[in-house]
Amino acid sequence: MGLFKKLIEKFTGVPKEVKQSRVIAEKLNDYHIKYAVIKTDTDDLIVGRDGHVNIVDGDCFELVFGVESAFKFRIDDMQIWEFMSLDGATVTGYDLNDDYEKTFMIYYDKHLER
Repeated sequence: MGLFKKLIEKFTGVPKEVKQSRVIAEKLNDYHIKYAVIKTDTDDLIVGRDGHVNIVDGDCFELVFGVESAFKFRIDDMQIWEFMSLDGATVTGYDLNDDYEKTFMIYYDKHLER
């Protein structure tokens, strides 16, 4: 993120949720994911193992397993919360791959540092 963009954000008043999403997405950029679970109304389904999360196109957060994309959310439009144990995170957003709102729980390969 460039200095000019940081100055604009400081003076335009970016919402707290958007800042949180940006910080966590930047922290997880290029990070290995042990597995991911999608939340449905009745069940939690494992969608893949040994994935990777990346920031793509500068404003999208994407989880891929091999070459297949599990989800692709706009960072400013998604909500992301890390588990208290720092073992993973819950990511909710409008999936750009298939035009549905989805909630994923991603589990990290290792504990992250605070």
